[in-house]
Amino acid sequence: MTEHIPTPDLKTLLELVDKIFGIERVLADTGKDVVEVYYAQSGPAYERVHSDQGCMHLAINENDIFDPSGFRSQPNRIIKDLVKHQASSVLELGCGKGFNSAVIAKALPSVKCVGTDLLAPHLEAARKFAQTRGLANASFHQASYEPVPDTYRDFDMVFGVETLCYATDLDVVAQSIAAALRPGGRFVIFDVHSATEPQSLPADMALATRLYETSMAVTTGFIQAGAWEAALKRAGFEVGKTGSLTREVQPGLKRLQGLALKTLDDWKTRLAIKALPTYLARNAISALLGPEVFRLENSMRGEALLYQKITALKRA
Repeated sequence: MTEHIPTPDLKTLLELVDKIFGIERVLADTGKDVVEVYYAQSGPAYERVHSDQGCMHLAINENDIFDPSGFRSQPNRIIKDLVKHQASSVLELGCGKGFNSAVIAKALPSVKCVGTDLLAPHLEAARKFAQTRGLANASFHQASYEPVPDTYRDFDMVFGVETLCYATDLDVVAQSIAAALRPGGRFVIFDVHSATEPQSLPADMALATRLYETSMAVTTGFIQAGAWEAALKRAGFEVGKTGSLTREVQPGLKRLQGLALKTLDDWKTRLAIKALPTYLARNAISALLGPEVFRLENSMRGEALLYQKITALKRA
């Protein structure tokens, strides 16, 4: 039977973060571009702790219990949309190691699945992942989404899972996505967004949110809720109702928090973690603080973040 370690209050969690990592050292990365080094160092942690298939997004579990099948929820929802609209092509932005595109390509062998990512190691892993599974309809290419290159055109769907949080110019991205879609094509985002201006949060919650963002390499902060919808409308999209999945990602967040608390409960481990690569070790910060900084319905705690699904249709 796994030993249960009670979750400390937020103040105690912040004290633990400061003791092990140094809050000021972590926040010194605010505004810096650390995405490449973050993923280079964090890959082993994702595969050993998060998902042995290289999945790098949050699981969506609808029954308040963590199940790794929840990692397939985002691509499975894309699959349903593709089938419903009889789509023949799909483009994934920021595909990482290819998990989502591979799930889609396996389920829909007649659909052309293209994944793009900036990081060469991710693409190498994605190609190997697809090749070992015989997914001839999946291909992966090095490309930015800011903007999406004009070589990508006439897709039935474009989507991104927890990658567009790194966008710096939403209008440029939205307009280039519109150009990549055929008339009537669809765009889907699954991502974390900021629900509240940091200055309006209680001090401890504001600090916890900044630490969570920075430890996840989102060093300028998550994009404000509603900003994507506005940019997509300016780009000519018809935007659907945004869906909240914040409660559904809580089981996975709590699992990671429990693993972090168990690991850091031992003084030898706390000492050893200081010898790990900086950005690999800092994943423990996001694990510790994740369940605390996401807003739940009817909550009065002032949580700052939301997990949302945004959908948009390119007008014919």
